[in-house]
Amino acid sequence: MRTMYRPAAETLMVAGLLGWAYVALVAVLRPDALDHHITALVPMRRDTFGAVTLTVSFACAYALRARTGTFWARRAGRPDAAEAGLAAVGGYAFLVWVYLCLNNLFHPWTTGYRLTHFWEHPSEGTTAVLCFVLLSGCLFGLRVRKARHG
Repeated sequence: MRTMYRPAAETLMVAGLLGWAYVALVAVLRPDALDHHITALVPMRRDTFGAVTLTVSFACAYALRARTGTFWARRAGRPDAAEAGLAAVGGYAFLVWVYLCLNNLFHPWTTGYRLTHFWEHPSEGTTAVLCFVLLSGCLFGLRVRKARHG
């Protein structure tokens, strides 16, 4: 696969699974909320978003396995500062995203609340979207570095 295609496919495979997992949890815990928009930034129903993300994830997993024989390429050795930074930022963005998704499932009325008492903005919902974009960007950066440096 070309240098940028593999990292993009790996990122979309994981991001798609995470998006679908969130919708699956909503379906189990709050099925009445499936017809609501996933976020104000993406005016798409939650159930539609889940179907789209699962389809994208499957297509990427199939392409990766069919073209390369694996779903994920690994690089041995010690990471440099940039790789360590991408992994740390992406990892913590993932943790915050998981927390906010679970919070949204169990306390949906707090999605519009501000995230912290220190600042008026952003809201919990906006922060969840930003964390998802950030973790996807970090994962993409890590996968690009892997593709370029072996």
